[in-house]
Amino acid sequence: MPKNIPEADFDTLLKRIRVSLSDSDSYTRRNQRLNSTLGTVTIVGSALTAFLTALTAAQGPTVIPGVLDWQVTCSIGAVLSLITTICSGISQQMNISQRLVLGSQCVGRLRALELVTSTQTRSVAEITDEYAEILRTYAETLKA
Repeated sequence: MPKNIPEADFDTLLKRIRVSLSDSDSYTRRNQRLNSTLGTVTIVGSALTAFLTALTAAQGPTVIPGVLDWQVTCSIGAVLSLITTICSGISQQMNISQRLVLGSQCVGRLRALELVTSTQTRSVAEITDEYAEILRTYAETLKA
């Protein structure tokens, strides 16, 4: 431990870092779930649309007699295509992949800083400076 630094300063800083780490981790997990959901809907919607249109092309105007004719099949395909397009657009518009990168970077840096703080291998001033820089760089990921 560096000389002349009260233990409480490290403890207080460590608590703040852990709160930020929890916020950033939650942010990253939310975006991972959203990315997975939108990605799954996009893939399944595209696959079902392709399957329905291929089935209609192969079977002709009556896909399943009495149940599914070409009009119903095309309507279902259009709705699935619309849902797929919307989910894909939301993912791109929200820039989820970039959010995941930033969140992961922030979590990694905060975990490293947490370790340095808990082992007290650097001064409080150095840790505080790095923590402040992380807060500036990754402000979006630290909003609760």
